[in-house]
Amino acid sequence: MFGNVTDPEISSKTKVLGIIGSPIEHSMSPVMHNAALQGLNLDYRYLAFHVPLERLSSAIDGIRGLGIVGVNVTIPHKENVMKLLDEIDEKAIKIGAVNTIKNVCGRLIGRNTDAEGAMEAIKNVGWKLDRSNVVIIGAGGAARAIAFALAREVPRIVILNIEENQARKLTTDLEAFTKTTIMHYLLDEERTQHEVLEADLLIHATSIGMHPNVEQSLVPKKCLHSDLHVFDIVYNPLETKLLKDAREAGCPTLGGIDMLVNQGALAFKWWTGVTPDKELMKQAAIKALGL
Repeated sequence: MFGNVTDPEISSKTKVLGIIGSPIEHSMSPVMHNAALQGLNLDYRYLAFHVPLERLSSAIDGIRGLGIVGVNVTIPHKENVMKLLDEIDEKAIKIGAVNTIKNVCGRLIGRNTDAEGAMEAIKNVGWKLDRSNVVIIGAGGAARAIAFALAREVPRIVILNIEENQARKLTTDLEAFTKTTIMHYLLDEERTQHEVLEADLLIHATSIGMHPNVEQSLVPKKCLHSDLHVFDIVYNPLETKLLKDAREAGCPTLGGIDMLVNQGALAFKWWTGVTPDKELMKQAAIKALGL
């Protein structure tokens, strides 16, 4: 039950949506999607499926076989899932990552709503991007989506990542897409400190700091400065250690909950054809986080 909306009964006509990933226990997607579905009296249920990498292929076959309407895709499958789909939209192909799948009569179509969700979150808080030097920590699926969204709006992007080959590939892909200056480095404390001190916008796009490892951060507090805007895509907890350190350093901050809701709402409409109440989705997630 969400608010005053009574949970309708599940029947043989109830359609299934979901999310696949590993780990998955932290996800707020079931809470916010089910709140939106119930608010609109739609006969769907949204479930979380724990899918380790070695079971990804069989899980995708299961979506087809069981007639699941659609799923979100989270860590660590956003890139690996692409080769298992029947069709991928042009934007997701460029990004090299899929976070949403729709089942159309057994044909699985992939797209990426992370990029649009992140940009909407940034622009809704009024941050200006046209002269920003950006540092992105991470080079996985979410980082790729955000980097491609930013690549034609900012003059310079620096990618910092633990796996240099992954960062190099993202850099090469971005350079084929934009004239923006793109650089990449191996993530270490010295390089992070140097780049963050020169940056206008820092985007953290890894799972570091996510529940239950809430005391972790990849960014030394000493390099945070009041001219720096800090966006952490982690949403559980709402304020990560990085965001807390940034707030205490006087930085404008943005957590991951709005990106989560924005990308989820885009997926929801694609699956159901109905626009969800994003505020209802956000408040359901916040309540589930115990805040």
